[in-house]
Formats: sequence, C-alpha cells, structure tokens
Amino acid sequence: MNGQPGPYGQPYGQAPYGQSPYGQSPYVQVPPQMPQQHQPQQYQGYRPVADDTYGPPPFQDASSPGTGGSPVSPDSGGYSPDSPGGSPYGDGSGPEDQFMGKDYRDFTEGAGRTGGSASPTQKNDPHSGVSPRRCTDLVCVFAFLVYILGMLIFLAVVKNTSIDGRSYSDTRRLTHGMDYEARLCGVDPGVEEKKYVFWCRDDPSQNNFEVGSPLNLKHPVCVEECPRLFNGSRLGPEQVECLMRAQGNGPPPNYLIEPVPNIPGGQFGTIDNFFMMFREETAYATTYDSMPLAGRYCVPTNETNKASLVAPLSGPLGLAERVHKGVGSFEDCWLVVFLAVLATILLSVGYVFLLGSLKDAGMVIVSSCLIVLSVFLLLISIFCFLSASHGSPIFSQQRYDTWNVFYKRASEAEALTASMVCGGIFLILSFGALSFFTNVHSETKMEILLEASWSALMHMKSLFFLPPILAVCKFFVMWLVCYNFQNLCAVGMYDDYRIIVEGMPYAGMSKRFFFDPWMWWGIAVYVIGGLWLLEIFTSLGQFVISWCAVIYYFTSKDEDGDKVDIPVAAWKGCWIALRYHAGSILLGAFGIWFFRIFRMGAWIWSESLPHEGSTCCFKPLTACWRVIGKCFDACAGKKADRQKKKDAWSAGDSIFQQYSKDAYQDVTIRTTHFWQAKEKAQKYIASQGQVKRYTGDCRPCTFIGVLGGGITGFIVCYCTISFASSFNDPNKSSFIEDPFMVSSVAFVLCGMIAYDFCALLDHMADSLLYCFAYNKKFNKKTIDRFVPEEIQDIIGQEEIEHVKHPTLAYTGKAQPDMFVSTWTKRMQHTFQGWGVEGGHGHEGH
Repeated sequence: MNGQPGPYGQPYGQAPYGQSPYGQSPYVQVPPQMPQQHQPQQYQGYRPVADDTYGPPPFQDASSPGTGGSPVSPDSGGYSPDSPGGSPYGDGSGPEDQFMGKDYRDFTEGAGRTGGSASPTQKNDPHSGVSPRRCTDLVCVFAFLVYILGMLIFLAVVKNTSIDGRSYSDTRRLTHGMDYEARLCGVDPGVEEKKYVFWCRDDPSQNNFEVGSPLNLKHPVCVEECPRLFNGSRLGPEQVECLMRAQGNGPPPNYLIEPVPNIPGGQFGTIDNFFMMFREETAYATTYDSMPLAGRYCVPTNETNKASLVAPLSGPLGLAERVHKGVGSFEDCWLVVFLAVLATILLSVGYVFLLGSLKDAGMVIVSSCLIVLSVFLLLISIFCFLSASHGSPIFSQQRYDTWNVFYKRASEAEALTASMVCGGIFLILSFGALSFFTNVHSETKMEILLEASWSALMHMKSLFFLPPILAVCKFFVMWLVCYNFQNLCAVGMYDDYRIIVEGMPYAGMSKRFFFDPWMWWGIAVYVIGGLWLLEIFTSLGQFVISWCAVIYYFTSKDEDGDKVDIPVAAWKGCWIALRYHAGSILLGAFGIWFFRIFRMGAWIWSESLPHEGSTCCFKPLTACWRVIGKCFDACAGKKADRQKKKDAWSAGDSIFQQYSKDAYQDVTIRTTHFWQAKEKAQKYIASQGQVKRYTGDCRPCTFIGVLGGGITGFIVCYCTISFASSFNDPNKSSFIEDPFMVSSVAFVLCGMIAYDFCALLDHMADSLLYCFAYNKKFNKKTIDRFVPEEIQDIIGQEEIEHVKHPTLAYTGKAQPDMFVSTWTKRMQHTFQGWGVEGGHGHEGH
C-alpha cells in the first residue's frame, strides 16, 4: 500500500520526520537543527510590521513549533521571504486588518484555533507569541478627558465666583495675614504699608514692654514691623491701635455681655422689655518684644505667650493654619524646585551608570549607599535628640534654635516633642538602612540582573533619554497642579456677625474670614487627580520599558549569541503607547501609586527592620546588633510573622500585588486590557519558580535611588531658600514663606523622578524575566533562539537544555519507536487503512 494516499494526506507508511503517520505524538522529539536557509544567522531581528508593530523575521521555519509547541503549517499565515518590501503583510492584510474587529480574547488567546478552512489561523506570532497591536481600555481615555474637562470647569468657577461683592478665591489670603476687619495686611486700602500681623495685649493698661501679658487672639492688627527689644531700645511702634474685646454690662473685670434686667413697663400695651448692651472700641496699647515668623507674623519672644499663639489646635497660628498658609509658598518657588530637579537628574544618571557599568559591583555599590544613608540619617537623628539640651554641647542654644525648624514655628515644648519624635523616626530609618543588606537573600541575583538590564540598555540607547524627558514633564505638571491648588485653598466667606449673645449673632466692628468647609470634597478630588496626572508619566515610562524589553528579548541572537541594536526603540514604544495603549496606561496610573505604598511598606517592614538573627557587616558588633533586633522583634513582631504578612500581600491573587507595573508586561505581549492583564501577569510569573524567585531582586537599587533622589531634592531646595536672600527676605517679591512645605513637595517630586531612572535597571530586569516565563509557556522550543545570555546564566544552562529536550519520568530520552504503544497505534492505523481500501475496491467492482 505504500505510495498511495491515506486518510491523512500522506502515503501509507510515510510521514514527515518527527511525526507518526496518525498525527502528532506526545513522545516525538523534533530535531533542533533547521534547514540551511533557516539558520539563525539569517534571522534579521525583530522587524517592523505594518508600520506600527514588530514581528519576526521574513521567513517561515516549517519545523519551528507554533503555539504550544505544535508544528506550524506553511499555510497558517506565517511569514514569507517573498513578501513585498520584506514585510509578511505587505498587501495590507496584516494582523491589525485581519483581527481588529474581534473580541480581545479571540484576538490574543485564540492562537492556533482552526477556522473554516483546513489550516489553522495563526493570530499571534508563532515564534514568540507576541500579539499584533490593538487599542486597549479605550473607555479610560474618555473618562480621563471627562475628568480633565470637569476640573477645568471647576477651577474656572472657583476663580470667577464672588459672594457679596467679595472674591470667593484669592490666593493673596495665603501669603498675607488679616486684621480684625478681615483686611489683608499690606494689600487692602488703609493697611498697604502694614504687612505684619500683630496680636495686641488683652489688657491695654499693661505697659511693661519687656514683660508679656495675655493676648487678644481674636482681634489682630496690621503693623509696619515687628516690635523688637534691641540694645535697650524699642524698635517699631511703641503703641498700636488695638480693638478691645466686646464688653457688656457684666461684672468686672471681664464685663461679659449679658441682657439688661427687665424694666417694668406697660406703655403702649408692652408687657415685657428686653434690653442688651455691649460695646466695641479701639484703644492704644503698649507693644511687647516680638520676632517675625514666616515673614508675615509677629510672634512674642515670651514662651508663654508664644505657646498660646502657636497652640496646635486652639492658637491662631496652630499647625493646621500654618500648613494652610504654607500652600501660598507655591507662588514663587519653582525656580528653586527646578534646581532641585536638575540636581536629582544628575545624581540619578550617575547612579544608574555606576550600577550598570560596574557589573560585578552592584551589591557593593548598593551596600555602600546604604551605609552612607544610614550614617546621614543617624546624624539627623542625633541633631533632633539634641533638642533636649538645646544643642549643647555641640551647638549654642541660639544657633541650634535657628537651625532646628521646629523652634521657629512652634512653642518650646512642642518643638521638643516634635524633635524627639522625628529623632526616633530617623533612628529607625538609620537602623533599617544599615540592616537591610544584612537581611538580603544570600542567593540574590541582583548583579546578574543588573548586567542583563545594562546589556539591553546598551542595545537600546534611546531609553536613556526617556527619564529626563519624563522628569521635565513631571516638573511642569507639579507646577501646574500646585499653582492651581492655591485657588482651592484660598476660598471662603466673611462673617460680619461675630458677637454672640444667648446663641444669637450680632454685628460689631470686627469681621472674620473663614474657609469654606465644602471645598474639602473638591480638594480631595483634585489631589487624587493631581497624583493621577503625575503617575501617568511614571506608567508611560514603565510601559515603554516593558515594550522595549519584549522587542529586545524576542530579537533573535546572531552567530555569536549577541542581540542586534534597536536604535529607536524608546521612541517607537512611546508611539505605540499613545496610539494603542493610552487607556491601559491611564487605568494603571490611577491606582498603581496607591497600592505601591502598601507593597513598599510591607517590603520594608519584612526586609529592612533588624531582627534577632541579623548580622552586622562589622562582625564584632553582631552581638549588639542582635540585641537591637530583639527589641524590634518585641515591638514589631518576629521576622517570620512579618514575612508571612508580606507574603500574603505579595501573593499573585492579592490586589496589592496584581495592581502593579507587571500588568504592562502582559499588555505589551498579549495586547490585553489592563484589568485582565494584571491577573494574567501574576499567573505567568508564578508559573515559573525561578522567575518568581528573582523578580524584584533589583528592588534595593530602586529603594536607594528613590530615597537618595528625594533627599537630594529636599536638601537643595531647603538650603537654597534658607541661605539665598532672594527667597528669605520678606521685603522681596520672590520671598518664600514656608521653605519646609516647598522642600517636602520637592522631596516627593524628585523621588518620583529618580524612580524613572532606577526603573531602567529594575523594571527592565523584571520584564526580561517575564519574557522568559512567557516564552517558556507559549513556545518553549524557541527559548534558545531568544533568551539573553545573562538571563540564561540566571536560569541555568541545564534548565534551558531541559526545556529544549525534556525528559520523561522513567523513560529518559528514549525514542517513540521503543514503546509498545507506538507500534500498537501504528498497527491499528494500518488495519484501518486496509479496511478503507478494501471497501473502495469492492465498490469499484
């Protein structure tokens, strides 16, 4: 019967090499060699397809397996070297044209399914499994545009609304104080030359300038300068016109407002008469020794009076009020912030190049940075603890009180408490930084992963330009967000009825401005939107890195095992992101920042804190270090318990772990929507033990880089404002009221900028590991063609060979012909063919 066609389209007794006559066999091994025309050196790299995506080389390897390791038919839509222009879809029937109208599951997960024809329709690239591009999460783009439009309308209404002829929002309320008539000191008519706010004595008869007395906290006045005692002379006004407390007919000394006793009547049919008498008046009062605060307020040098003025909850300059007024510092601070951003960019570039170029010293560099950071935090902690002795014996009291920001803005008791609390926090951070690398897994592959990331970056040098561009974008977005944030914090209304008698308000000489509490809802929505805007650029960088990692990984290696350069990968990635995946980037940016806080907190809590098993880099100090670790275990719990909580949060089915940048890797490869990708990505990572084990090994580099960038921005910003007369002189228009507020914003912004630089190494390494996991799941027989040498070193050559030539339990590498089951199936197949032929012959007669 040989030579005649059988029921499967092959002559009886003949079958393609590597297949049995009855079809595929799970035991058959496909030989690794390829035809001469399909040797790897002819693989031209991952080439552009259909002008917006990348595909495999312009040839089809008939022996190369398709999805799931099954052979690919020449008619399955594979690439041909005869395609016009070298593109497999030169006729316009590319993947986008063929499958754009299908559901995303059919589009990305239907590879290898059989359609109406006899040959399967290949929807993904048969070698890599990378899907053609399609738009994902498009609805999020419309939601974002609706939010932006709503915020613009909201801000326009806030800025242009007026109540009773007074502006609803005026940012000058944040940069200037108000007197008892709610006039802006130094702005409104009558007080244009009086820019300082001064609180008068409650008792105008008290005339000792050097001795303080209880203050009238409800009726401040505007003065030209703060009264000072200097060399026995009184600088500033000796007397100011102050509004006294409202007085009634009550008994002295308070003269409370009380109803006048009823006067018997009867005239005009009157039965009862109700009288009330009170008065408000101004009087000249003697001033007291004071000092300027924030360039706008006169604070008494007397600690008792100062404490009543800056009391956190009840004082007119309490903590909430100081934070509220500090928002006004966003008016003229952006030159300083830009200097901090430049310093962070320079530091981050040096940090990344140092880690990447010194391939085998990654752990040493990170450890050295941790030690430097630990010493720096320890010095700050000691400085804070010196508040117990006002800086003695290192500093004089005057110099220490000048350098400690808390003594400028709080009472002595509050400054001491705040300094002690901050000292404890910095001490814990110092211990955490010092102990972190002693707790790092001994089998970490961080240095090899850094080498793999650096090798990828060297083949895609355009990626180095991405973080600086994102940094500039984030700076302008932060400027825009903070500048408009001032308008929301400056809204409010005026109260002319401040005298209360038996629950009823009455008008007097004084007025009060109060913040509109309903604006808190608008501020909450605005702040969340501002974080969303900033995170969009972070997510864009993460997606571009993921896309470049996929392109780099699935580019075939040359004869020497090296990858080819992809010069414009970053720019192509940005175009792909904006054209197809803007919705997924927006959706991810909306929540990744929130869950990142919990993931980072859990990681620090489980990895950084010392424990009773910790070892010190200086072995003689190990015993002392373990004593400190036992104290942490007693307060924070055993390390094993902390690790369990961290593992629960980092599990693949946890929303804290799923809603992360890992989802962009699945969006890139399979072109899925973000919500499905975040779950699928964790499944791919968890499916490969070594990938899951080493994913995140470069996180220490990111942690150090982000913290170092944030601290750099804070120090540059704070020192520039504190020592440059252009920013600390209240008489200049560029005066910045609250350097601490501005420096805190610079810390957040610079930390986010440093993250983009560190992601070049950290996220690139995770993406390459993810590509290996996907490659192994989709088409494991092409791993040797694609896997970079560094990833191969991590996984191990033995594992790669096992993937290429898997061994079966109890059988080793035995050929299929050695099994009885194989011969049994062949005999059944032969007898079936004879029966078919016999039937046909009978019909012929």
